[in-house]
Amino acid sequence: MVGSVVMLASFVLAAALPTTAAPVAGMHYLVGTWNCTYRGGAIRMAYGATYAYDLDGHTLRQTASFAGGGDEELISYDARRGGWTAVVLDGQGNATIMRAPGSDPNHIAYRSVYPDASIAVKFDRISATKYTLHGTVRAGGKTIASVDTCMRRAH
Repeated sequence: MVGSVVMLASFVLAAALPTTAAPVAGMHYLVGTWNCTYRGGAIRMAYGATYAYDLDGHTLRQTASFAGGGDEELISYDARRGGWTAVVLDGQGNATIMRAPGSDPNHIAYRSVYPDASIAVKFDRISATKYTLHGTVRAGGKTIASVDTCMRRAH
């Protein structure tokens, strides 16, 4: 009985959603593996990022791995709200939720909404083989700026 109620609710919600192509489809160029470098203050760190579609192509999943850890990020577009949502789960079990207005999949300016508003990240597609992330984090009364540069890994 519970399963059929959940299934019915899913069909009702699906019928209420717009059927136009989601802007997340415009991020298809990210699917695959990337070599990235993070620079923030005196810290420089290399990491790998892999992107794949999830949830029938409505969500883009990024898995990042670096020496000593990694994280996962889910990226989706909410047509009703007219903006992006990113959920980042780190290796210590922490979650950050970020939102960004607009629908351009090539330039997204996120601001964290959970657990607080201390993080801002701007995603910019530079080319089909390069993107950057410019971030700031406020912590301990200081603002730390960082830049991630990612290049598509050769097959």
